[in-house]
Formats: sequence, C-alpha cells, structure tokens
Amino acid sequence: MEDPNTPRPVSLIVLIVGLIIALALAIWGGLQFLNSGHSLGYGVVAGVSIGAAYAFLKQIRMRRNDEE
Repeated sequence: MEDPNTPRPVSLIVLIVGLIIALALAIWGGLQFLNSGHSLGYGVVAGVSIGAAYAFLKQIRMRRNDEE
C-alpha cells in the first residue's frame, strides 16, 4: 500500500520548462558577469542557475529511465 504522504511526480513538461529557464538565466547571468566587470552577484546567479539546470537534467534522466 502506498504512503498517502508520498508526493506526486513532477510532470515532464514542467521539468523541461524549468531546465530551459535555468539555462537561459545561467547564460544571462554569465554574460552580465563578463560585461559588468565581474560583479559577484551575477557570478552567483550564473552558478546557482547552472546547478539548477543540472538538477533538472538529472530529474529528466531519472524520469526517462523509469518509463523504459
């Protein structure tokens, strides 16, 4: 019997949209970092966005492996 507190899986469409947004934000933050004289805030935004993109990509890969 399944635990009623188990969260529902996130839709694949939501994961792909999140990946696209995270990659776009990482590119924007990286470009701002280069153009603004290496502002630390833009570097942090780019780094966190790259980490988020990695997490989204990992979730997408896990979802694909579960469906096979």
